[in-house]
Amino acid sequence: MKLRFRSLFLILTLALLVVGLAACSETAQTDKTPDASALAAFQAEPATNNGDATKGIQVFGRMPCLTCHTVSGMNGGPPQAAAPTLDHIGTNAATRVPGVTAAQYIRHAILKPDDLTIPEYHNVMPSFSTSLSQTDLDNLVAYLLTLK
Repeated sequence: MKLRFRSLFLILTLALLVVGLAACSETAQTDKTPDASALAAFQAEPATNNGDATKGIQVFGRMPCLTCHTVSGMNGGPPQAAAPTLDHIGTNAATRVPGVTAAQYIRHAILKPDDLTIPEYHNVMPSFSTSLSQTDLDNLVAYLLTLK
């Protein structure tokens, strides 16, 4: 009887552990596959970026990015980020929308954030299309591409 109780307890514990781990696992941050017109809008952005990452970190520091986002090693940002972390955005952006480069994705996210949906986050990011010069945008994208 004791052995049967232990076996049942072990099976239930393992089942709860598996369910708990599945519930706590990180959800992949992928965007929905855009329709043809949305994909064309992404692809209208330059596929590469010629900005200066060193100047881009200065642009990043002037912008309110850390109000919602976090970046490892930088002060600021809320304890519970209101937006996805920017750690690894240089790598992750290349896989978010099929057929779109990391530079195109990041640029589009800055200019037209309403086009993007990241699971588990409400999109409250404003568009910076009128507040960034082309040079500042290029430099900011160059910096974000270094976060791998």
